[in-house]
Amino acid sequence: MDNLFRLFLTIISRALVLTVFMPASCFAKAFVSKMLGDDTPERDGRLSMDFRKHTDRNGIFMMLILGFGWGKEMNADVSKVKRMKLDITLISLAAPVAYFLMYVLLYNISGLIYSPVPHSFIVACIYKVLRKAGYTCLCFGVIDLLPIPPLGGFQIFYQFSWPKFRRWYFTNYQKINYWSVYVLYAIFLMHIITDGEFSILGLFVWLWRMLLDHLIFFDVNWMEVPENIYRIIFKRW
Repeated sequence: MDNLFRLFLTIISRALVLTVFMPASCFAKAFVSKMLGDDTPERDGRLSMDFRKHTDRNGIFMMLILGFGWGKEMNADVSKVKRMKLDITLISLAAPVAYFLMYVLLYNISGLIYSPVPHSFIVACIYKVLRKAGYTCLCFGVIDLLPIPPLGGFQIFYQFSWPKFRRWYFTNYQKINYWSVYVLYAIFLMHIITDGEFSILGLFVWLWRMLLDHLIFFDVNWMEVPENIYRIIFKRW
């Protein structure tokens, strides 16, 4: 029963990310793109909070099963922006910044609602779901900043890279993008298998947490929450 309940809360948090927070990050990227002159995402229906506009069927499946998924790639027309390097950098930063803000917001909200009533079963469950969703948002933001195509971090790196690298990437575009998918899979699986302890992603998540946790003002000892949840469950059952 203990493991089943943990799985139930985990699935709820992942569903919340898929239906609310991933669309919010995509909306932020589409909005910044439009503000900077490229209305391609808007014409594709991406300036929306409807998760169906942003999610990919395989990405949904992987997200619910493993905790890491992906959405639809957002089309862009860089010829419409005025300041190529700066505008593409700002557009690429929109989604990870949105994820980081959602992480801070979710951790603050969860701490704020849990602290006054730490022995409430419902509040403890809400706390756990929000914390899991917030941590996933943090991971997604970190992932999007990795310098691996087609992620936003690579788009930023590409804008400021040297001409020889850009020519090499353009020449080997298909092959690089093909192998980058497997690199991302390896990063995801290593993080899942080691629970974030021994992985590239885990390292970057830890570094970003050191920075962003300074913005979390309503916090509790999260180790106490599962104990409170299960103690309440087994007392009732």
